[in-house]
Amino acid sequence: MTRGLSLLVGIGLLLSAGSPARADVSTDPGSDAGASDNEIWASTGGGIKFSGAVEDDGREPGNLTPTTADWDPPPCWYAPYLGAKDFKRVTKKSLEKQMGKPGMTGHPGSGLAVLLRHYEDGYSWPRHPGFKDWNVENDGEGMFWAGVPNPAEENFLARSACSEVPFWVDNEEPPPGWAQGQAIDPRMLAELAYERMIVPDTEAELRPEGEQVVNLPTWVWLDGAEFRPVTARAEVPALGLWVETTATPVSLTIDPGTDDAELHPGGGECAMDGDGGVGAPYRKGNADKVPPCGVTYLRSSESTGPYDFTASVTWRVTWSASDGTTDEPLPTGIIEATQELDVREIQSVVR
Repeated sequence: MTRGLSLLVGIGLLLSAGSPARADVSTDPGSDAGASDNEIWASTGGGIKFSGAVEDDGREPGNLTPTTADWDPPPCWYAPYLGAKDFKRVTKKSLEKQMGKPGMTGHPGSGLAVLLRHYEDGYSWPRHPGFKDWNVENDGEGMFWAGVPNPAEENFLARSACSEVPFWVDNEEPPPGWAQGQAIDPRMLAELAYERMIVPDTEAELRPEGEQVVNLPTWVWLDGAEFRPVTARAEVPALGLWVETTATPVSLTIDPGTDDAELHPGGGECAMDGDGGVGAPYRKGNADKVPPCGVTYLRSSESTGPYDFTASVTWRVTWSASDGTTDEPLPTGIIEATQELDVREIQSVVR
């Protein structure tokens, strides 16, 4: 990947008479950035800084799966990029380098020339008024905004939809109307933090350990010390805007892996207690008692092979923003773990 501002340039002539060639330019936050400003942009996911319960670099998806199948975080967005002087330094160098490559003639070369005219000589087209000398006379009074593809989005077309050339936004002013539906905002930040959120793995304790016994209850529980609310933070330093997305564990659902089993409680959903735990640890002498959370297998697995016992923790997800914005909670999320259980039928058991 080219160091500096990575410009993905697609050139196409507009059909109307007298219209200029249009170059679609978008920045790539995954570029191996060279300029210090662009390196910050690249390492923080396009002007966004992630912290708290997220993947280390804030780019990879986390381990929490939304329960709503049609919910999707933004595939791309527009965000503050650089001030005028830094934008000129980084972008002019990149454009001139591309224009100097062999084969940059015809429409590609013309498109790059149009971009230089747009930022240097005031060349304009609909929705994009031109600039004189990269707007450096207004440096400090605003920033150039640019499109950012969400690296976690698998759909290339959706990821590339924020393809307008970088545009100027004055401080304390909203982006232009055409961009506002894709401009970074608190709800989008909350969704991006959710997408990258890391919650504790579901490691349910079982007693007896290992092999299970027909008609003998299996006790299941979670340690409350492990299952506390976790928070992922996403912020746009250039806007002074931050969002904290918090996931709180609310229940454990168990699936015995077979219909020949009795769940405790019925349905297999065990509520969290006030300390974040689920169920109760097995104590000596509880062999004949019904566990508050568990399962009793009614048939041996010898003829079918081990049962796939699955434990899923459901997390409620809420968010709050620095500007006081409120909205509907995000979809609940789950994280699950499956283990194979052998179930044997024996005449007596000693625990």
